[in-house]
Amino acid sequence: MKKIFTVILVALAFAFSAKAATLSSLTWANVCSGGMGDDWYGTDEAMEVADIVLSVQKNNGGWMKNDQLHKLTASELNALQRSKGEHSCFDNYATTQEMRFLARVYQKTKVEKYRTAFQRAVNLIITAGKGLNGGWGQYWPLSTDKYSYQNYITFNDDLMTNMMKILADIAGNKGFFLDMVDENVREQCKAAYDNALQCVIKCQVDDNGTKAAWCAQHDPNDFLPTEGRPHELPSISGSESATLLSYLMTIEDPSKELQECITNAVEWLDKHRIEGKAIEDFTNSEGVKDRRIIDKEGSSIWGRFIQIGGESGKAIYQKFFKKLKDRGKSRSYTYNGKTYTYTEYEIATASYDETKAYQPIFAIYTNDYPHLFYRFLYNYADTDPVTDSKGLPVATSLMAGNRASYQYLGSWCENVIKVEYPAWKQKMDIKNSAGDATMYEMSQSTYESSPSAEKWNYANGFSISNSKGKGYAKGVNNAVKFSANVPFTINIPEGLKVVKVMFSGYSNYDSDAYISSFNGIDYSSTDYVFPAKDSAPVFVTHTFDISDNPATGTLPFAIGNKQCGIIITLYCMDSSTTGIRDVESGMKSESVKKMMTGNGITIRTSKGNFDVAGKRRK
Repeated sequence: MKKIFTVILVALAFAFSAKAATLSSLTWANVCSGGMGDDWYGTDEAMEVADIVLSVQKNNGGWMKNDQLHKLTASELNALQRSKGEHSCFDNYATTQEMRFLARVYQKTKVEKYRTAFQRAVNLIITAGKGLNGGWGQYWPLSTDKYSYQNYITFNDDLMTNMMKILADIAGNKGFFLDMVDENVREQCKAAYDNALQCVIKCQVDDNGTKAAWCAQHDPNDFLPTEGRPHELPSISGSESATLLSYLMTIEDPSKELQECITNAVEWLDKHRIEGKAIEDFTNSEGVKDRRIIDKEGSSIWGRFIQIGGESGKAIYQKFFKKLKDRGKSRSYTYNGKTYTYTEYEIATASYDETKAYQPIFAIYTNDYPHLFYRFLYNYADTDPVTDSKGLPVATSLMAGNRASYQYLGSWCENVIKVEYPAWKQKMDIKNSAGDATMYEMSQSTYESSPSAEKWNYANGFSISNSKGKGYAKGVNNAVKFSANVPFTINIPEGLKVVKVMFSGYSNYDSDAYISSFNGIDYSSTDYVFPAKDSAPVFVTHTFDISDNPATGTLPFAIGNKQCGIIITLYCMDSSTTGIRDVESGMKSESVKKMMTGNGITIRTSKGNFDVAGKRRK
């Protein structure tokens, strides 16, 4: 029966690959992320692909990476089916992208086997997270080799970030994750997410008493930076840290601890930029693809691996060297007929330079040069080799192939530091000072739907309408586009009143824009300005305090001169309340609350509610 099933699946694989030019033109990642359009995921063709996905699901619930499951050859399919007993992978979006695909197909077809397969994968993720103190390695189960980098918490290639995203999506029970698991499992996903967030905070590198950013891998026992493959040395990673920070800044209602974590990381990365430089791809004089550092005003780059210094660095690298020594692996290289043999411990300790703290580290990883595994290099551009103590010329820099095939230097942190963080920090400062008011944001992240071009729905029952048919459109960095000279109306849910409004935005053109009217009052072009855009949009914030006359029902506004990208933040209170503040009562000197209501002032005490004359209120 199993053999017949395999033959059927092979036939289906050939059938859909032959007839679906659009499907075969996409990568598997594109297919999983919705690239075929929503309706396609309910088609017979989609179910044919989904059946193949099920047929290669690992016994423990996951999948392997880099397989194009929508266009497998017969031999590839058979090989994957024979390897179902092997470990599952989380690297390069493996397993999570298959889960997203199955969720899309299930929501369109309601075929239960797709949800069952999805649930098996969820259980795998929850189990694997518990195995690494809240984090995940590249594979599950872990390696039996205690020295394997596969057993470390992995931020490399954004693995941790990706795992947290899917757990949050499942726990949120929205979109194509709606009812994919029951409430109990959603709670488990939320718990796994919370554990992962604590793991992220614990992994933040301590740079001699200052919190820095993150390494590509961390030890799950002491959370210290550790090595990955032989060219991924213990360090602070500019690339992985930037992606992680971008995600962390999307978390709603972050704790003070997480806010400090983000601020410290951004400040550390900002201090360790290589200013005035950029990376350029080119073809070198030998006709080989290569990369080089160039001067570029206003640009900065960071190391993919930044060496850690001071006492923190000593502890981290001595631990690394001891691990290599205990492992005792040797690497040999033959040069001019003579074979040279080194232990990895020798290679690392001979090349490590403590004085190069906070500089980018480079390393070569190719089986053609095994004697360079774990060798610390500090030169990106070509420099002459040196002759070591054994008489072998060894590299002092990367080679063209290394530079072209791996991102050792990049501008990953630039947008995070210059654009994303200032907007987030401003939002947090405002949130932290909101007092008794509840904040509601109208942005890309809270947008839900548009029943028509004239109305855009947001979370928590808010919406924005206009009378000129201007449809919803995305700006940059979570902003929404608002056309100039169009009357917009914020629709406020019943039971809430707006006491303050913040417009954080930018002009989308090379001339100034401004708030031309708000809440029935017109303003000039110089009152609330969003400056002309230069090379990149700069967010400016304007705040309207209307606590003396709060808005209920609707709140109109308009933009003048040019289209803007704007995030709107509303400070709201219950419509029956005009404000709460602490007062001192003469009644046994207890601290009480004075609450302004539509019926006058109410004093709340442990004995009950009273008016200012001492009469009891209900």
